[in-house]
Amino acid sequence: MSLITRIKRWLFRHFQNNFIIYFILSTVFAIGIIIGAISIKILNTEQKNNIIVFLNSFFKAMKNDGFDSILIFKQSIIDNFKTIGLMWLTGLIIIGIGIIPIAVMFRGFAIGFTVGFIVNEYGTKGFLFSILGILPQNLFIIPGIISISSVGIAFSLNNIKKRKTKLRYNKINLNIMDYSILILFFSIIVFIGTLIEAFISPIFLRALSDYLK
Repeated sequence: MSLITRIKRWLFRHFQNNFIIYFILSTVFAIGIIIGAISIKILNTEQKNNIIVFLNSFFKAMKNDGFDSILIFKQSIIDNFKTIGLMWLTGLIIIGIGIIPIAVMFRGFAIGFTVGFIVNEYGTKGFLFSILGILPQNLFIIPGIISISSVGIAFSLNNIKKRKTKLRYNKINLNIMDYSILILFFSIIVFIGTLIEAFISPIFLRALSDYLK
């Protein structure tokens, strides 16, 4: 059996065993997006103007090729892997059951607010910006984060089950090594997203710079 086939089977079993957790977290993420998109309605004029000034500066820097891809990459790594570290740690100590869904909802809120505001203020231009500047990396980052979140919650639930049944060993439960390997695997997907955010998305945005100004 090839390595790729083994990985496919392993992933299928993982998703099958944790389908409910994935479904719940995906729903929480979607709720976060909706709340974020709706929240732009409560911004006052001054707040909106401040955000617009920032975005216009961003578009100007984009047009003038003012992006530092290495800096963007470093910041994206820091932001995303702080979240991953939080999920890994809280999953280990059980409190991840409460903290991880909040982190997922916050991520959804941030995307919903950002995309909602840009599309609301810039119309078609904002939509194109979202498709080319926000969507590509999040096609990897969001599935990776939700998968890591699901692994964290599953590990916390299994630890609770261990304590309740007073079992020292349970073949159904993941041990810490398996848990960390799963987190690492899905972290690679997030890492791919950070590469796209730093080195691919800016290329798309530069191509649209004249249109977006």
